Amino acid sequence: MSENQAIALTEAAQAVLARLLDFGEATRKRLAESIGFSFPTVTVALGELTAKRLVCELRREQGARGRATLVYGVSDEAGWVLGVDIGATQISFMGRGLNGKVLCQASIQRDKSVASPGELAGEWVAHAAALNALGVPRAVAVALNQVVPRQLAHPHRPPSRALDIAQTFAACCKLPASTPFLLENNVNCAAVTEHQLGLMRGHDDAAYMQIGVGIGLGFFSDGALIRGGQGGSGELAQIPLSWRHTQPSGFDALEQRYGSNGLMLRAQDLLNGGDSQPLSPQALFSLAAAGHEQAQALMDEHGVALGRIAAAAATILDPSILILGGGLSQNQLFAQRIMDEFSLRNQDTRIEVSQMGPEATVVGACLLARDLAITHIVDRYHRPICARPTLLAP
Repeated sequence: MSENQAIALTEAAQAVLARLLDFGEATRKRLAESIGFSFPTVTVALGELTAKRLVCELRREQGARGRATLVYGVSDEAGWVLGVDIGATQISFMGRGLNGKVLCQASIQRDKSVASPGELAGEWVAHAAALNALGVPRAVAVALNQVVPRQLAHPHRPPSRALDIAQTFAACCKLPASTPFLLENNVNCAAVTEHQLGLMRGHDDAAYMQIGVGIGLGFFSDGALIRGGQGGSGELAQIPLSWRHTQPSGFDALEQRYGSNGLMLRAQDLLNGGDSQPLSPQALFSLAAAGHEQAQALMDEHGVALGRIAAAAATILDPSILILGGGLSQNQLFAQRIMDEFSLRNQDTRIEVSQMGPEATVVGACLLARDLAITHIVDRYHRPICARPTLLAP
C-alpha cells in the first residue's frame, strides 16, 4: 500500500466538492445556485477538482435545443475508505469509495483460539488482496463490541480494552501511521447506518436500540451522533435492574436478564428440560407459536420488559423515531410485542424494526470512515456525523 496523499484545495473547490458529495451528482447551475457562487467561480473550482482527479464528468444531457448540459460527480479516483467490524463471533471489512461505491467486502468467523481479536483482524486485512489492490485508504474506522472512551489512555484508569484491540489491529494491518484512524462502538455504527441509509434517515432526533446477546442504544440529536462525555452514552446494560437497597444489581445486570442469553437461561429454568427444551431464541419463539403456554408466557414477559426499557429510553431522549435491531428483533411476533408495549406508553415516537440486516455495523463503520475523510478534505464545508470522534493517535 502506497502513502496517503494530503489534498490542498481552495475554499471554492472545498465548497463545490462538499456539495457534490451531498448531492451525488449535479450540474454547474445546480451547484452555483445551491452554494451561492457565481457560475464562473463554480467552473474554475470544478476545473481544479478535475485536475486533482477528485471530480469527473459523469455524462452530458442533451436538451431539446442548445448545447449539452454537463453532469459532474465525485470521481472513482478520489480515494476510498475502510470500515472494519471486530465482533464477538465475526470479523468483517468493507471498502467504499468517497463517491459511495462499495468496492469490496468480506467476512470471516472469529477464531477463538487466537487470543487477540485485533491481531486476527489486522493480519486478515493486511493480506486481503482486494484491499491491497486499492492502495492506502483515506481513513479507517473500526467498530468494536466495547465501550469506546473519548480518552483512550486515561491517567487514572486501567488501559481501555478498545485501545488495546485498536492498537494491535493498527500494528498488524500495516497501514501508514499517517492514516486517520477512528474507533466507535458497534451499536453506534449500526445507528449511523440506520440514520444515513435506513428508517432513521431524515430524522434529526432518532434512536436505534439493539437487542440480542447485548442490549445497547445509539442515538442522534439535532442530526449528530451523541457519544456522551466519556463515550459511553446508550449503555443500557448498565441500568440497575433492582431498585431495592437490600438487593444488589451487578455489572450488566439488565443485559444479563433481558439479552438473549438471559432469555435462554429463563427458558431452561421454566421449561425444566425435556424433549421440548429450546436451544435458541428462534426455537423458543417457534415453540410459543405452536401454542406452548409456558413459552408464550415467557415470550410475552420478555417482550413487555424490553418494550418498557425502550419506553424509558425514549422518555429521556424524546426521539421522533426508535428503531429495533439485533437478533431478538428479527422474530415478527416478539418484535410486535415489544412495539405494542412501547406504544402503550409513548404515542409520539414512531417505532419500527430495522431492515438493514447483519451488515449494518460494518456499513456504519465505513460511513464514519468516509465522513472523517471528507472532513479532512473539505474542512468547514462539511457537517460531520460525529463532531468529536475518538481517534487513534499515530
